[in-house]
Amino acid sequence: MSCDRVQDLLAGYAENDLSAEDRTLVESHCRECPDCAALLAALREADTALAGFPEVEPGRALLERLYAVSTESRPRRRVFSFFLRPSLQPVFAAAAVLMTILSLYFFNPDRKAFDRAVVRQFHRGVSRIEKLYAGAGAVTDSLGAYAGSVFTSLKAINPLGKNKE
Repeated sequence: MSCDRVQDLLAGYAENDLSAEDRTLVESHCRECPDCAALLAALREADTALAGFPEVEPGRALLERLYAVSTESRPRRRVFSFFLRPSLQPVFAAAAVLMTILSLYFFNPDRKAFDRAVVRQFHRGVSRIEKLYAGAGAVTDSLGAYAGSVFTSLKAINPLGKNKE
């Protein structure tokens, strides 16, 4: 048996809380291992020394003060406990990212060139959207001329399978 296993059982052995099988294992190991035997002797010596101490009963005044502590004291609220809520962690993460981006922008030594590039890209995007919108308008205008004939054809085909009556 290993010393680690026996050392886990030594306290129970010293207090006679082990099964007969575990007691025989501890006894046989302690006969062969001087370290574990010394540890068992130290445990027994500590138990003997502790048994010599008198038990002290707390005074009535101390007990009353101790019982009063639980009723008088209430948990103190921290000033910043609101900020420690887990539900606010994503908000703080987003704020940290935003602050990082803003600091990179405001402390950029070439900020004017960056502003010009952003404005240029914005205007390019707007002009592309205007061209797409104009193209979509042209398509709807050309389809508008055929709308009447499409509706007439659909009525003749009767795609929903309804009776004409």
